[in-house]
Amino acid sequence: VLLQVTKGPTSHIRLRATVLEASLDLSKNTLQFSDILLGQCQVETIRLYNRFQAPCKWSIEPVLKVKHRRH
Repeated sequence: VLLQVTKGPTSHIRLRATVLEASLDLSKNTLQFSDILLGQCQVETIRLYNRFQAPCKWSIEPVLKVKHRRH
């Protein structure tokens, strides 16, 4: 970029920017799970959408298991 200083010299400068704006849309507003029997599971699928053209990195991290103590 050419920088022109009023009543001063002209200089070439390099501009860099990291612009982040979080905007995430979900395919559903709510998740509704019905009653299930012990030992069974139920799956609900949603989609996540990045509305902007900026690249987006996705990752999933497992939740740490909590050890329960018996009293």
